[in-house]
Amino acid sequence: MKTNAGDIAVRLGGTLHGDPATPIHGVGTLQDGQAGEIGFLADAHYRQYLPTSRLAAVLVSEAYPEAPITQIIVKDVKRAWRHLADDFAPPFPPPTISPQAHIDPSAILGADVSIGAGAVIGAGANIGDGCRIAPLAYIADGVTIGRDSNIGSGVRILEKTTIGARANILANAVIGERGFGNNFEDGRWLPVAQLGGVRIGDDVEIGACTTIDRGAVSDTIIGNGVKLDNHIQIGHNVHIGDHTVIAGSAVIAGSVTFGKYCVVGGACVFTGHITICDGAQFTGHSSISKSIHQPGAYSSGIPAMPALQWKKFFAKLKLLAKEK
Repeated sequence: MKTNAGDIAVRLGGTLHGDPATPIHGVGTLQDGQAGEIGFLADAHYRQYLPTSRLAAVLVSEAYPEAPITQIIVKDVKRAWRHLADDFAPPFPPPTISPQAHIDPSAILGADVSIGAGAVIGAGANIGDGCRIAPLAYIADGVTIGRDSNIGSGVRILEKTTIGARANILANAVIGERGFGNNFEDGRWLPVAQLGGVRIGDDVEIGACTTIDRGAVSDTIIGNGVKLDNHIQIGHNVHIGDHTVIAGSAVIAGSVTFGKYCVVGGACVFTGHITICDGAQFTGHSSISKSIHQPGAYSSGIPAMPALQWKKFFAKLKLLAKEK
């Protein structure tokens, strides 16, 4: 894409400080960007790079006199950048169905569907208009995927799964595999059949290598607008409320229910069979073992510290325990 700073300012409703004819052909960072690229400043920590940046232009929330580059002032830098990044994202290729894909004759394909080489579409699967199925994806029998969804390479979507419109499921995610259901009998663990499915709403993103188990009896449910990062484990019968976001490596045990608009930091761990209210937020590495009934921020992780300091700290904790 080739444009100029003036056109971008108009597109974003921003105020231009600099030459409107400044050519823009790509995007870059303040530290490493090159001539002809545009970047953004949304965190004061990166202001130090403005005076020496080689970018052609930058999105900012206020003017910075020390910056020798064209500036476009916008009310919300991150919002403006999201719109601009979409403009520079490479377009999807025209829809094609590879002759190396295996598509069951009973599957239903909408208009303008793309299916890559080695992908498998099972019997009775229903793929909505405009969907893109990457090479080596597996869509099991009877799965339904809503329109304009993107299914990445190596994704596995198993039986009894329903996915809404505009889903973005990244490489190697697994949806609908059996949950961790076992019963201890006569000195050994025996598997309990997992009979439910997975229901996923509209506008959901599921990160690479994230796993979502099917329900034990009823369904695991992912609400509208939920965003899941990479390497997340979601157990059977979890319910995640609309517009909740969960960062990478979080572990959510079975039958946890989240409300709407929750925010979960990376590597958080949730004990099973608890309820999290609307608007709860958890900082990274938190461990949550009881239900949360009031919105707000919660933490339980202990930040890293020098090893010697940690040993002294832990020794004092042991002494406190003995005093009790």
